[in-house]
Amino acid sequence: MSLREILAGPALGLWRLARLVHPAEESSFRILLFHDIPQSQRQAFQSLVGGLAARNALIDPAEAARRLGGGGGKPGVLLSFDDGFVSNLAVAETVLAPLGAKALFFVCPGLMELSGEAQGAAIAANILRGRREAPEAVMDWAAVERLRAAGHVIGNHTLDHRRLSDLSPGQRAEQIGRSAEMLTARLGERADWFAYTFGDVASIDAAALAEIGRHHRFCRSGVRGSNDSDTPPLALRGNHVDLAASPAWQALAVEGGLDFRYRAQRCRLDGMVNGL
Repeated sequence: MSLREILAGPALGLWRLARLVHPAEESSFRILLFHDIPQSQRQAFQSLVGGLAARNALIDPAEAARRLGGGGGKPGVLLSFDDGFVSNLAVAETVLAPLGAKALFFVCPGLMELSGEAQGAAIAANILRGRREAPEAVMDWAAVERLRAAGHVIGNHTLDHRRLSDLSPGQRAEQIGRSAEMLTARLGERADWFAYTFGDVASIDAAALAEIGRHHRFCRSGVRGSNDSDTPPLALRGNHVDLAASPAWQALAVEGGLDFRYRAQRCRLDGMVNGL
């Protein structure tokens, strides 16, 4: 057992004690961040989401937008998925649908329009950065339209999953604006939500955030934390959940017990947005 797993249970207990003294802010919500959900992790995902649903903790994207605008409510959790892997549709229809849960799905239209070996190579190069082969394909337009028809919200995740801070102004405009245009043309409405790739503060800059803001209302990062009406809409926090970890470690991620490690990143991200 790793040191992380040994410490997870005691750390969760201490965090929950601290929350009794300093509870989460009313109207705040956390955005959970997932990628592909392989069959080996479906049960862990179902247990996690089922537990949140049983506590009436899940909110949908419309409720999240309302809270960012100043609306009230008890603390909640919004589910989001990056990259558009085919397993996203499977968990949406087999896990989320029975619970009545609605989520955000961030997709890359350029990757969706590739197929076979070309798509696999692009996923390996752009998403996995050459570390391993593609675990599965990404959804096609028909699958994305099924998600939308089921009441989920489709967001922009760049054209083909490029790191925005590495790009020239023209490349950046294509990755954000061209992708936004493709989503609008295919789905018939503007995508309000954007999630930038890789999620850390080194993968974004003020120029990219300004370009995102020209096409979208909200931008979700991968920087841990909670969101409320004081959170800049282009600097929303996202909390990755490792489904291979123990339930205690997952709970720490979901409940905010890991946020302290990301304070500096939150400040840097807010500074980028506030300087626009």
